[in-house]
Formats: sequence, structure tokens, C-alpha cells
Amino acid sequence: MTIVDRSSEKSDHESVGFNRSTFTSGDIGMEGSCSSSWAVGPTMPCDSPRLKSPGGCLGPTPGAAVYNSTPSSVDRPKDQGRKTASSDGIELPQKILFPPERLSLKWNQVHRIGAGLQNMGNTCFLNSALQCLTYTPPLANHMLSREHSKSCQEPGFCMMCTMQNHIIQVFANSGNVIKPIGVLNELKRIAKHFRYGSQEDAHEFLRYTVDAMQKSCLPGTK
Repeated sequence: MTIVDRSSEKSDHESVGFNRSTFTSGDIGMEGSCSSSWAVGPTMPCDSPRLKSPGGCLGPTPGAAVYNSTPSSVDRPKDQGRKTASSDGIELPQKILFPPERLSLKWNQVHRIGAGLQNMGNTCFLNSALQCLTYTPPLANHMLSREHSKSCQEPGFCMMCTMQNHIIQVFANSGNVIKPIGVLNELKRIAKHFRYGSQEDAHEFLRYTVDAMQKSCLPGTK
């Protein structure tokens, strides 16, 4: 007859160093669904029968991080009741500059190649940026429609109006070379540190130009 000393045997959890306190009471639901908070425990094979609930759902694996896919009341954002543009939680803009349903990435009309731009003395940075904007179809479509100038209420400098006049002039003088005087005259208003005749950075000028165009559409941002 074999005598076994039960006191020397360790429980299933103790034999693998499992600590119950690392998991919440909701680790395995009553209906066999899994719901848990982040927890870390010792390593145990994921196919261990001891981790299976009566409903057949695998419980938390010791040694692995367990994530509760159901957000708790603490995890839910406080502004959940606010109206958002979509399920991603991004709030609706206060003002829509151009409705997305009207945005066209293709040319609305076929145009001949517009005019070239004359170098007025170290203005290659300005010419290259203006050419990039002129041949951006969504922007050019809007500018050639003259829609902005019809509703513009800016009494002073308006970069949108300046850009509109430039793009219209470019496509009206196909095959010729024009001077970008309209933009050059507003160089100091686009960026105070720009100097006529100085070599400037094309990317920097492009950024300030786009920023000035946006400010022209947003009242109170100047």
C-alpha cells in the first residue's frame, strides 16, 4: 500500500507560483465571456485546462498582459456626450473653409500650360513655390472659379485674393512670361523677416504663404 503525504503537495496555483490577487473578480464572466483589466502573472502554458472556464473561454494567461476590451467607467472619456464628426472622437470644426463633398482632386477644366515666372532678383524661391500652388488642382479649381473674391470681406491684405489674382494671370498668359509682382508686393505681409532681393528658403516661403491663406479665411486670426 502506498501512502501519500497530502501536505507536501502544492495546489495547482502554488505549483506554478500563481497569485490570485493579480486578477480582478471579473476575469471570467458568469456567461463564459472574458473581461479583465491589465494584469501580469507568472508564466503558464496557454493551453492549460486550469485556465479554461466552464463556458470554454480561456481565462487570463499568467505572465501575459490581459486587456479589458470593455472600457470601464474610469476609462471612458468625460466628453463622451459631445457631438463628434465620427466615431473617432474628433470634434466638429467651428468653421468649414471648404466642404469636402465639393473637393475635386482632378482639374475641372483642361488648361494649357500657364505662363512662366520671371526671376526678379533672387526670387527663384518664390517662383518655385507659386508654381507648385498654381498647379495643385483642388486649389487652382477654387481660385479660377473666383468664388473667394465674390464673398471676401477683408478690407486689407488678403493672401487668398492675392493668390487668386496670380493663378488667373498665369493661365491667362499661356506661353508667355509674367512677373509675380502681385505676390512680391505683399512679401513683407506674408512674413515680416522676408526681404526683397534676399535669398530665401522655398519651403519656408510655402509654409508662410499657406498659413497666410488660411488666416485670410479665418476672421480674427491676424
